[in-house]
Amino acid sequence: MWWKRFGLAAFILLFACSAFCEASSEAVIDWEKYVTPSGSLSFYYPEGWVVEETESGLMIHDEESYEQLWLVILPYEATWTAQEHAEFFLALIQDENPEVYSSNWEPDESGDIVVFDLHYGMELDAEGYGLIIKDAEFEQALWFHYLAPGYLFSEDRGLAMLEGFVNSLTSGTGAAPPGGSLEERMERINRNVDGFLFIVEFALGSPLSLAEETVIGAELKAVLMDYSDEELAGFDEYPYFVEFLMSIQDQDELAAIKLSLAESIWEWIEESEPDDPIVSLIREAMLQADQVLVPGKTPLTEVAATAYAEFLTFAEHLGNGGTADLEAISKRKVKEIKEQLAKAWSQFSQGEKEQVLELPAVWTTLRRALSHGDEKDRQHALKLIRNAAPQKSQTAQASTEGETYDPIKWLNYQTTLEIQKQTFNHYMWSIGYNKTIYGF
Repeated sequence: MWWKRFGLAAFILLFACSAFCEASSEAVIDWEKYVTPSGSLSFYYPEGWVVEETESGLMIHDEESYEQLWLVILPYEATWTAQEHAEFFLALIQDENPEVYSSNWEPDESGDIVVFDLHYGMELDAEGYGLIIKDAEFEQALWFHYLAPGYLFSEDRGLAMLEGFVNSLTSGTGAAPPGGSLEERMERINRNVDGFLFIVEFALGSPLSLAEETVIGAELKAVLMDYSDEELAGFDEYPYFVEFLMSIQDQDELAAIKLSLAESIWEWIEESEPDDPIVSLIREAMLQADQVLVPGKTPLTEVAATAYAEFLTFAEHLGNGGTADLEAISKRKVKEIKEQLAKAWSQFSQGEKEQVLELPAVWTTLRRALSHGDEKDRQHALKLIRNAAPQKSQTAQASTEGETYDPIKWLNYQTTLEIQKQTFNHYMWSIGYNKTIYGF
């Protein structure tokens, strides 16, 4: 199939439009992502358009406006320039559609890229642009074009359409949104918010619950949406700092960084306006972490109970064949488990209680592996979580669907101990969430 070969060369397209798309920055287009069924190619295309895969490439069009984007893999001739490849294919088109013609050819210095105006007479009187890329390394010639009815055509929109489509093409499933689009901005904001929350949790020594992360993250995303690009740039360093922290294996160095970060963040919290929504939510989450649900020699804290409930809810969800989506965690189920855990706390052994109190470190580490790790990290984390899936007894399996588990049976001491060991062995940076730094 054509995309298997195309995927090898897709990365050359990242620079392809820089020579001719200067005027496209003002066009606003909503984009959506497409991934081929095999997962070997992905790209962004205008929202609401129809994508059709053909034997020779892709045809993407709007059924209402008749705008279209095309990608065609041309027969490759090593001695031909990009323009000669284009002229060859254009001649084939003209055999059946003589109303199609070109003008204003603009080849680059190498002769491997050429841009031209494309016209299609007939009733629509369509206008657009063509782009040919000759890839000598992989022996391919790629034809791209954008066409729109004359009454809809604008230079900025046409160039933005072609630029966005071409520059988003990539092998695999990881296509990035077109530069300057709302999708790209949201992806940037999401990365920055995730990085910011990671740093806050690491520095202040108190993992947030998934629910707290969701609330604080949503509030922060809403604030950043109103930021200018210059203001947003102040948050761009957080994702890179996360990668740096995850790479550190020297625990003394990690501890020193943690203390420095903690000082900076507490200073930021104290100097911020009291009614700042983000600061208020973070301060409240930090204070809530110390809240005691069940007092005693070994008290059950809010942060430990929430981590326990979220972890076991997600493990059960995966164990039942659910998707690896943290948003699938049921708030109702989490609330039920926390309540039953509090009632059963006195029945837990000291060892089991200690395991529960260490779950915030384990659960936060696993969540971060799912969000920030590579595919190997992600699969490892999912395996560990699935292994913790609650197991119903034979009696429970034969009982009604509505019966809940006995909280004291959810915790398999040896299983949880092994999960903790594997988590910290596999993610050295996560030790920062446990006794070395956090003091659990």
